[in-house]
Amino acid sequence: MVQETLRAVKEAEEQAEQKLQDAKGQCDAILAKAKEEAETAREAAKKEAQAQADVAMEQAKAKGQETMDASLKAAEKEIAALKALAEQKEGAAIKAIISELV
Repeated sequence: MVQETLRAVKEAEEQAEQKLQDAKGQCDAILAKAKEEAETAREAAKKEAQAQADVAMEQAKAKGQETMDASLKAAEKEIAALKALAEQKEGAAIKAIISELV
């Protein structure tokens, strides 16, 4: 009877050890899966952030180009106005030079 009790205790210990090993294996598998899912989520978030940054950069470039184009048009208008003014005064300048020479 003592031997049967010892055998039962030993079997119970072996079963407990097996359950502990099984639980450890499950724990390792769960942790590995969680790490994999976290890495996947991190990569997805990184790609999304990069995509948003790319869109923002393109918008900034477009706005900068628009600003540059508007400034260029304004400068061209000012140049044209100055040329027109110079042409208007050219005749008077020529007359003034000729009168100084004569």
